[in-house]
Amino acid sequence: MKIEIDIDEKYSDTEVAIRAPKLSQDIEKLVALMRMIDMQIGVSRDGETYLLDANKILYIEAVERKTFLYTEEEMYESELKLYEIEQQLLEHDFLRISKQSIVNLRKIKSLKADINRKIRVTLKNGEQIVVSRMYSDELRRKLGLK
Repeated sequence: MKIEIDIDEKYSDTEVAIRAPKLSQDIEKLVALMRMIDMQIGVSRDGETYLLDANKILYIEAVERKTFLYTEEEMYESELKLYEIEQQLLEHDFLRISKQSIVNLRKIKSLKADINRKIRVTLKNGEQIVVSRMYSDELRRKLGLK
């Protein structure tokens, strides 16, 4: 394997290119490691596969054995189960807020107490989701409100 590094101020962003005669297990491992650095999740929409940056995700929801990821503009589907995505995002300011939902703590705009000790969360795009009472104390703690 040959590694080439070109550092120059003319580049506005970091780019990694992999050139190989075929896709091998080593290349798949390398791509998985790079995804962990930027924390990207493989998702699909309209038959196309995308690598979605974790910091663009507002929240994640499991509905009828399918997992959906929501950004400000789009909705994507993942082959992963909700708990698998939760494990990947533990270190990235995501928190389980109900049996079927995970929220990006950085995308929360406001909180409002709801009935039965639930919390109504308003996200930065204006969308509202409910935190179940089982997870409400942990959300307050993570946000430094308790």
